[in-house]
Amino acid sequence: MEKKKQPVITKLNNQYIEEKTLESIRKRKRIKFVKRRTTLIAICGLFFVSLLVTPLFNNYQQLQESNVEKTEAKEKLEALELHQEELNYYVGLLENEDYVLKLARSEYYLTKDNEIVFSFPEDKNPDYAEVAEGQSDTDK
Repeated sequence: MEKKKQPVITKLNNQYIEEKTLESIRKRKRIKFVKRRTTLIAICGLFFVSLLVTPLFNNYQQLQESNVEKTEAKEKLEALELHQEELNYYVGLLENEDYVLKLARSEYYLTKDNEIVFSFPEDKNPDYAEVAEGQSDTDK
């Protein structure tokens, strides 16, 4: 390895040089202090901003969850309203005496005088039975 050469500059020891040297040292210390203070202020500022932003972010997440729940509730409400309309339709049919007689004859095999009823296993359920089954599905 090579030896480092000593600088060939000689330093003058007078009052002006000492003042300038002290001034430059003070200036470096001052710059260092300002940088540290600025960094501390920036860190404190970020801390306080994060304290303010965190509740806003939490509120935004809750708002999104509420919107999802709201849309689900609206869809469920629409389905229930449609089901209610079907039930009201069948209630109206049950208020009709002719329909009730026809229903009693088909469901309970009631007959008029001199009438014969044949029952086949592949007979499908009447419409009101499907609606009643649908009601138990929506209640779950």
